Amino acid sequence: MKSTARLIPSLFLLALMASAFPAEGQKSYAVGISGGAAIPIGKFNDAYSTGYTAAVFIALGVPELPIGIRIDGVYNQFSGRTVTPAGGGAAVQNPDLRLIGAVGNLLYTFPGTTAKPYIVTGAGFYNSKADAPGTKSRNDFGFSGGLGATFGIGPLAAVIEARYHGITRDMDAGGNIHFVPVTLGFMF
Repeated sequence: MKSTARLIPSLFLLALMASAFPAEGQKSYAVGISGGAAIPIGKFNDAYSTGYTAAVFIALGVPELPIGIRIDGVYNQFSGRTVTPAGGGAAVQNPDLRLIGAVGNLLYTFPGTTAKPYIVTGAGFYNSKADAPGTKSRNDFGFSGGLGATFGIGPLAAVIEARYHGITRDMDAGGNIHFVPVTLGFMF
C-alpha cells in the first residue's frame, strides 16, 4: 500500500525531471496531466456511479515515426451505489472505490496539422481499495484501449481522450472492473 501511495508523486517528480532537460532539434518526449469523468460500464455500473479520474504521463517517441510509448500514472474514484441483492432482501450500500494504476502504452498517431488523432493501447497493474473499515487493497492486472487527439496551443498541446479499461479480478473480490475515463489535459 505504501508503494502505491508513492506512485503518483514519484511519476510527477519523474515528469518534472524529464521536462528540465533541454531538447535537441525536435522534442522526443512530452509530459502531461489530465482529468475528467470515469464512467463505469457493464456490471461495474450496477454497483458504482460515475466518478472522477486524474493522470500524469510521460510520452516518448521519434518525431519522424507515428509510433510512440507512454507511461501513465492514473487515479480513479467511484461512489458506491445502493443495490438490492439478486436473491432479494434489504438494500446494501456499496462503499466508495479507489483505483490507482501504472499503465504502459503504445500509441499510433495519425498525421495532422492542427489536430493529431491517435490510438492508444496498454496494460498495467491497478491497485483497488474499497472505502470500508477493515478492507485491504489488492493489485490486479488490467488492459486498456482508446482514441484521443492532441491540439497545439502555443508551446502546449491540449489532449482529449476516451479510453476503455478492463481490470481482471476474481469473483470473490467483486468481479472484473470495466470503465471508460473521458479526459481533457495538457502536454508540456
